Amino acid sequence: MSLCDWPGRLSAVFFFGGCNLRCPYCHNAGLAWGSEGKTPLDAASVRRFADSHAKWLDGFVVTGGEPTLVPGLADFAAELAACGPAVKIDSNGMRPDVLAEVLGRLPGARFSVDVKAPYAKYGLVTGGAVTPEEAADRLGEVFSLALRHPDRFAFRTTQVPELTGDDVREIREALPSGFTLTVQAFRKPRLKREEEGHAQADSKARRMSGNVVDPTHRPGDFKSPQGQRHPGPAAVHAACP
Repeated sequence: MSLCDWPGRLSAVFFFGGCNLRCPYCHNAGLAWGSEGKTPLDAASVRRFADSHAKWLDGFVVTGGEPTLVPGLADFAAELAACGPAVKIDSNGMRPDVLAEVLGRLPGARFSVDVKAPYAKYGLVTGGAVTPEEAADRLGEVFSLALRHPDRFAFRTTQVPELTGDDVREIREALPSGFTLTVQAFRKPRLKREEEGHAQADSKARRMSGNVVDPTHRPGDFKSPQGQRHPGPAAVHAACP
């Protein structure tokens, strides 16, 4: 349960393991890159939880890791929405085809998309997982999708040590017309033991692991900073009966 993953709403958060990036400041490193050792919730328990808590909730947040890697995400989101509360997907934007699939299945879905850096720095901030060309291509598709569904998308970035003020301005200028950028403050992480081998600081490369949160939360605004969240178990496909 969360008061800050969707500011202004009381939400339940479903965490999925796995990620296609290797950001050195990842705040859920143990979940993103070490989910194999965690016991997932079974579908029946997720179904019972969603159904029994829906009347007290304003939203369901699907996050990770990177939830767009999970097969059947669109069906999962639609099944959650059938319980009543709205659904928001957190994503790094590197699988625009999945975001489009979710919208096709659930037109009312919301999305919080992280724009990690100017395209030229994407390799630096993602642990070499994304080239500038890939970032421009995939985020370009996300931006086009957002222009067609302007009330469904919000964009944010975290001002990690690799980013300058000029970088943040460049990110803001890259967004499609009419969209604003939420800039989240960088905070150094408190790593758990299982995360220590994943998100490590590298002073020579100016790459620090950290927490992608903003310490302040503006209530009621979908485009507000996400806020602090804590690693949780990966969810499995579930639906309301």
